[in-house]
Formats: sequence, C-alpha cells, structure tokens
Amino acid sequence: MKLAELSESASPEFTDAESCKRWLEHVPLANVGAAQRELATQLAEFNRFPAAAAQRLAVMEALREAVSFVQIEQARRFSNRALPMSEAESGAFTATIGLWDEMRAGYERCLDAALNRDAGMRAQSALICQRLLSYIGMRMFHHYRAYRQVSPGDWHALHAAYAAAEKLDVAEDTIKDFLNRDIQDTSPRVAYVRAVLTGMCSPNELAQRQLTFVAYLLERWASKLEVLAKPVDEGEGVPALVADLESDACPERGAPEGAREPRYLDARKLAKSLRNRVALLRKGESPAKLALGEDCVQPSCEQLLVHLYRHWCAAKPPRAPERHAGSAAAQLCSELPAIHHYISGGAFETPGEGELTQKQREEIATFGRVSTRAQDDYSGQHGFVIEQWQIEDQSAQGLRLVRPAVQGGKRLAHGQLVGMRPADGTQFMLAQVRWLMAADNGDLHAGVKLIPGLPSALAVRPTGLNVQQESWAPALALGAVPALNSPASLVLASGLYKPKRVIELHAEKASRVRLTEVLERGADFERVAYEPVP
Repeated sequence: MKLAELSESASPEFTDAESCKRWLEHVPLANVGAAQRELATQLAEFNRFPAAAAQRLAVMEALREAVSFVQIEQARRFSNRALPMSEAESGAFTATIGLWDEMRAGYERCLDAALNRDAGMRAQSALICQRLLSYIGMRMFHHYRAYRQVSPGDWHALHAAYAAAEKLDVAEDTIKDFLNRDIQDTSPRVAYVRAVLTGMCSPNELAQRQLTFVAYLLERWASKLEVLAKPVDEGEGVPALVADLESDACPERGAPEGAREPRYLDARKLAKSLRNRVALLRKGESPAKLALGEDCVQPSCEQLLVHLYRHWCAAKPPRAPERHAGSAAAQLCSELPAIHHYISGGAFETPGEGELTQKQREEIATFGRVSTRAQDDYSGQHGFVIEQWQIEDQSAQGLRLVRPAVQGGKRLAHGQLVGMRPADGTQFMLAQVRWLMAADNGDLHAGVKLIPGLPSALAVRPTGLNVQQESWAPALALGAVPALNSPASLVLASGLYKPKRVIELHAEKASRVRLTEVLERGADFERVAYEPVP
C-alpha cells in the first residue's frame, strides 16, 4: 500500500511504547465506536511520525490487543446482515477496514526497515512478516464477514508480503501470537496459508457460524499446508495448487498461465486430516472428540468438512455441459407473501372470503373482467416489488445473477427464498439464495439454487386443540419431480413445521395433510414433505 509521507509536523498522542500504554488506559473501550475512531486517528498520525524503527515496532505491538478487541466488537455491527448494507452497517464496515489498514501500514514501515538492512529490524523480521500477513488476512476476512468483494490489490499485497518473508529467509520461523485463541505458535507461512485457504473455501457461500468455524480450524490446521518451490504430486490426478507471488489472484489448482513466481502448496496432510475426520463422523464419533470444537454439531459439521475438502484438496469439477453464460434479464421477488402474490396473480384471500363483491360483479358486466387497480394497491401497500436482475450464468440447477446498483431493491440474506422468472418465461420458479457478494461499485451478485417442482399458491393453517384461533397463511405447493428424486412438497413460513403436525390446505378445494419431514430449511422458509389425511 502507498504509505503516508513522514512529517515532523505529525503530533500523535504517543511516540513510544510506554506513552502508548499510558494513552491506552484512557481510551473508552466500553464505547467501541468511539474507541475505534480514536485508535484509527492516533495510529494514522503515528504512521506519519518519523519514529525509529524499533520504537515504531514496539508501539505497534502495544496497540494490538486493544485494536483486536474493538475490531471484533465492531464487526458485530455489519456481520450476518442482509445485503446491501444499511448506511450505519456500511459505516461500521468502512471504519473497521480503515483501522486494519493503519495497522498494516505500521508494520509495512517496519518491514521496509528490515529490507533496508536495519540490524534491529532484521532480527525481528519473522515477527514483522507474520504480523503484516495477519493484518492483510484480517482485512480480507472482514470482507468475507460482510460478503464484500475482496480486491485484487489485497491478494497482491498478501503475495508480496510472503515473498518478503522468503527473501528475509524467515517464512518458516516460529513466533508467538497471543491473540490467537488457542494455538499461539505460528509463522509467516502459517499466516499466509490461513488467508489463502479462507479465500479458497468459497466464503461468500458460508454462513457466519461456518466462517467462524473455518477460522477455528485454520488456527490449528494451516500449518499442514506446506509452501514449496517445486511441484508435488498429491495423487489421484489432482492438479497442483499454485500461488503466483507476483499475481493479484487467489491461488488455484492447475498452473496459471504466465506464472512468474509460482509456489506449490502441498495439501496432502490437510487432505488426510479432513478425510479421517469425515470418516469418523460418519461412524458416529462426536465432533468434540475429534478436536472440532464443542459448538460443532452433526450433520452440519460433516457437510462443512466435505465442502472444505472439495475446495482445498480436490480437483475442480468439470464445468457442467448444460451450464452456459447468459446476459438475459430476469425478474425476482423475495419473501413468501410477495412470492405468493405474484404466483397467484392476486391478493391473498382467506378461504371463504373469495365471493365476488357487488363492485366486482359490476366491473365484469361492464368490462368483462375485474379491475386490477385494487391488486396494484394491495401490492404497493404491502411493499411487494418485482426487481430486475441480469442472468450472468445458468445451469439446470441454478443461476448466477447480478442486480445493478442503479436498479435498487430489497435486501437479501443467505438461505432466503426467492421467486425468479426469466424474461422469456411465463411462470415464477422458486429458488434459494446460496451466496451473496456486494461489489465495490454497488452491484449485488447472488447465486441461487432452483427448487424442483412447479409452484402453485395455496393457504394453510394448523389444526389441533390449541390452535383454534390460528389464521390462514400463504404457502406454496410444489409438484413431484421423479427425475430428481424430489417428492411433492409444501413451502411454509419458518416455524410452522412440527413432526406429524396436521394442517389444512386450501387451493381449489380444502384438504388435510400430515407433515412428515423437512426436506430443506432456509432463512425464512421450510420445505416439507407430507402425506394426505383421510
């Protein structure tokens, strides 16, 4: 990164480690936002101050614990949020990235001194490189937390910092990082590998708990990925995992064309750990006994480990022949009531209240149809909108979509239910949001997985002794798709499913069904199988 010019006019509140520690005693850490602003302001000023390299490094080390605390707390304001961010969330994200940048800038000045043969800094090269790689990685990680696009510049900086560690011959040197939760022994290589593997695991597809779990694993397992100067055969026809230290891209399997400084990442130990744990989980071993943490539960633990194995250790699957790029338009709506509205073609009506009014009968007699003005008013009153998206890529199972910033629209969340209709289609299909990413230009990118079956609108309500007052609610029915082994199912609002619960359905006629199992559960819906009740 371009560092600020040093200036004698810079006047930070601290100039050495002792004055920094005294100053930190008065930083209002209980007020996270204010503390973050003070830290960023004073650190930016100190980064302009012409301090000696050893003095600068001591100050940076003194700041680390306070910075870590406010960054973790502030990240709660923009993590696990729907996209696009609100103004407040975006402000918290920008401030958090800004403080990471100031920490990175401080250590870059120390690295410059080490590269320029400062004897004191040369002795601290391993620590400096590990810290710098760690802060570049934290900047990237909080982009993943916010489902924001990581810039090529971040990847370029990460590779360059690791190249500097190699140049100084400290990439494998072991140092302590007491900010790690459990494993304090680390190295510049481990810090580099942690950032690489996080970027490789399709983080925009993972929920926040899953991202936290990946960080937990990598604190322990990143050391299993070795960085080599020559290719290594991982077996089973798996192409080499290659990083180009002069590139601005995430490493990938298969040598990239024109790689100028290739490094080969040996994932055999990592693959063995993942395979062994998946096998033991399938035999009924508990995640806690496999050192996967107390919070990791089945079957989600096994599913995530398989996901990581595919992205870290396996060859990229061949591109499906039916998948093709496209630039067609698509219409999209979100939230179950809105989807029901556009699939049914009208306002949701409680069964038994669908008789034509006198006004509607007069409209049919005069115009041959009922006026749609009331429906338009209903849609507007309830905030239902059809958004215009572009299809970037599609296959039989899903689509990659983008909503240009100029279009605007509702916020979306991972796992959310959406209704999607291509511009040349006549009927809405149901889909689930699998991943999201907000680009720097404001465009919203999304990957959606199509849910099998043609949807139709209906009304549902629970039955039983304790639910006499339950009102009818919108729901959707999906027909069976034998070719995909998908049974007939219902799409209900979250929380409506209970094992063996009997519910009433009303479409063209009334019926009763018993819910048998959850086929799919999303952020705001449940897709359930059912059986008729005589």
